[in-house]
Parts: sequence; C-alpha cells; structure tokens
Amino acid sequence: MPWALFAITAAVSWATADMLSKIAMTRRGYSERVTLFARFIHSLPFLLIPLIVSNHQIDRRFWLYCLAVIPGDILASAMYIKALKISPISVVVPLMSFAPVFMLITSTLMLGEPPSTTGLIGVLLVTAGAYTLNLDRSSQGILAPLKAILTEKGPLMVIGAAAIFSIDTALGKEATKLSDPIFFSFFYSLFMSIGYAPFLSKEKNRAVLFKAPILYGVGGCFALGVVSFLYAIKEANIAYVSATGKISMLVAILYGRFIFHEERTGQRMAGALLMLLGVYLIFSSG
Repeated sequence: MPWALFAITAAVSWATADMLSKIAMTRRGYSERVTLFARFIHSLPFLLIPLIVSNHQIDRRFWLYCLAVIPGDILASAMYIKALKISPISVVVPLMSFAPVFMLITSTLMLGEPPSTTGLIGVLLVTAGAYTLNLDRSSQGILAPLKAILTEKGPLMVIGAAAIFSIDTALGKEATKLSDPIFFSFFYSLFMSIGYAPFLSKEKNRAVLFKAPILYGVGGCFALGVVSFLYAIKEANIAYVSATGKISMLVAILYGRFIFHEERTGQRMAGALLMLLGVYLIFSSG
C-alpha cells in the first residue's frame, strides 16, 4: 500500500519538524514567530524543484480553495507552535487527535449526519486517551486529568488548533484534487509565508531565519510531511490516511522521552494508543 508508506513518512516528518521546532524555541531561544515562519519559508526550496519537474493541470477553483485555507491555518499554526513551546511534546502532539472528533461533530451539525455507534466509541476512546495522558493528575480528583486540558494554556490552544485544522483539511483535499500534491504544497507554503510575514515586522531576531541550520531542518521536514500526506490522500481515503498519520503521536512521545527527557512515557504512550484506536474507529465509521 504505497499510500500507507506516504502517510507514515508524513507522520515521522511532522513529528521531527515539531521536535526541531521545540529545540529551536526552548534551547536556542528563537521566538515562536520566527520558528513558525521558518516552517513555511524554508520549505519552499525543497518544494521548488519537484514543482518544476511535475506535470499539473490547474482548475481555477484551486486558487479559491487554497486561499480559503490560509487564514484559519495561520491562526491554528500560531496556536499550535505556542503550545509546543510551553507544553511537553508528548502531550501536545497526541492532543491533535481531537481533530477527527471535531470533524465528526461538524458533519453532524452542518450535514445532519448523526455519528454511528462505531464513531461514538471512537470519540470515547480519544477522550479516554486524553484522560490517560494526564492520569497522574487523578490524585487531585477523578476529573482532574480532563480539567487540566481545559484549563492549562498549552493543551487548550492545541484543542483550538485541532478544531480549525479539522475544517481546513477538507479544503486542502479539494485543492489537491484540482491540481496535484506538489503544486498545492508549494503554493500553500508560499501563501502561508506571505500571510504570516507581517507578524515578523517587529521581531528583533528575524535575521536568524537565514543563519540557523536547525530552522532549515524545520522547513525541510515540514515540506516532506506535507507532500507525503497529500500524495497519500490523493491515493486513498482521507480517513485511512489521517488515522495512519496519527502515528506521529508515538514518534513525538519517543522524542519527548529521549531528547527532552520528559517523564511518564509509559502513561502517555498508553494514552496515545487509545487515541490512535479511537481515531481509527472514527474514520472507519465514515
């Protein structure tokens, strides 16, 4: 299954981009704005050569879908990168599993499609996994692990980002159908760079963008993740691709343990596995 290989490559690439981003912010002292901008601006060189050699026929509707994604993704990306800086990577990345939960809710409210029993079980498993991520808080009360998600700034920002990304993913797939993964990836990163550039105007250390190798690594990993993911969803149902892509949770937890020396690895791995199973059930129910 070539699409599965693409999905796994995307998962590892994005987890690695997150790991490098966290190092840049917490160990090198780069700001969230500089680190986030690097994701997009430094991905362009990696995408340019494939863009030139690829064959693509563009439908004019492509530009509408592409531009429609940008405002929400700028906001969601800013929320996500802030959470990544202030919270453990082994908590932040797994919490993005709430995106398919929001997709299920959206389809129910907007399309009148009630979730199936399988989908509801998936939601419960994702919630149980989130509970398990903070299981050590249960000594403060049975609901304390879930309250931590809703009251702490980092986890709360991730949940907000997941809600926005859940909508924009569908728009991105439509744009890809009207072009090809390489074409959309390049212009997505270009438009995100243009849209986010004004936020760097007051950034004192923005010159470091083109001097720090780690920031090029962030852009390269992000580019590989975007292209791999879009090739995967072009070849297979977005549900299966997204579920497989959530393997990034497990990679992020390992990074958290061995690179950032985060604790409670077993607890968070158990929570991530529950969430992974929940995501699979939600997507398979559709």
